[in-house]
Amino acid sequence: MPNTKSSDIRYKVLDRCLRRGGYSTSDLMDEVNKELELQGFPTVSALNTIRQDMDHIVNSYPEISIVDKKVGRNVTYSYENPESSIFKLPFNDDELAQLSQCMAILSRFEGTPQMEWMHSFIERFKLSLNIDVDGRQVVGFDDCRYLRGKEYFSTLLSAICNKKVLAIGYKSFRQDAVKEVILHPYYIKEYNKRWFLLGREHGYDSISHLAFDRIEHINDVTGVSYIENNEYDFNDDYFSDIVGVTKHLDHKLQKIQLWVSPSLFPYIQTKPLHETQKLKKSDANSYEIEIEVRPNFELEQLILSYGEGLSVLSPADLRNKIKSKLELSIKNYDSVHEE
Repeated sequence: MPNTKSSDIRYKVLDRCLRRGGYSTSDLMDEVNKELELQGFPTVSALNTIRQDMDHIVNSYPEISIVDKKVGRNVTYSYENPESSIFKLPFNDDELAQLSQCMAILSRFEGTPQMEWMHSFIERFKLSLNIDVDGRQVVGFDDCRYLRGKEYFSTLLSAICNKKVLAIGYKSFRQDAVKEVILHPYYIKEYNKRWFLLGREHGYDSISHLAFDRIEHINDVTGVSYIENNEYDFNDDYFSDIVGVTKHLDHKLQKIQLWVSPSLFPYIQTKPLHETQKLKKSDANSYEIEIEVRPNFELEQLILSYGEGLSVLSPADLRNKIKSKLELSIKNYDSVHEE
């Protein structure tokens, strides 16, 4: 087999197509040319090149046999044994299909600055493993394509992996000015269609949470040693006692008692507010549930999102806070005068 990248691509595409079968010589050339063009190589213009490639496969691999089948006016080709391959793969077709979907999930990050390597990696990986490059993604994500800040993903991921200190220009919702934050980045978390960076702000011991969409710029920092994260395990139990990403260590773990309407309860039952959710009481008119968490802004927003179907019974301070927000909401509605 000639040791050229172009011929290697051709053989891999032919191997994939012959395993499936049903391709004419012209079809095989089309498939080969799609991949050659995708990878920036000259395309094949003669069907004899494809025929010679198939001859080479048969001559180089005695255990492989290519058979032809008459279909109307066309002749299609396939391996006599569909399990044959000139590339020994440790995957069956089902595993390859699953792997294809995994690669499609990774491709969510294609198209963002500094992620060109992802596109190249996916295409080479799919080709090397005989994954169908035209396969359709069958898993959809509730993603906001217009959300600001997604372009920082690769920069922040690289900084975490390479243990780089960053100078991040950050503009919070409560401030008009951009604040420069010197951060030791540790973890990236997605919640409610938004991405957050978790890390230690230089000079502080607590964990800071920066929303991607509030980042204005990112620069590397020199002369500051990276502080390792030896205290928080973000992949284990760090998020287990909160809703969302904001964790205030000075907020004590509390048992939150909630009233749930009968119409809402089936939904809450199958999609719990938190992993600690328990049913405490029920009757024909209502249900009472309990969760044990540290109160934060995300918890308040979650409770408010269920409207009249959910209310806080205790603790009193959380109940009063939610009540005040609802009263202000009603006041805002009352202040609107339709013309």
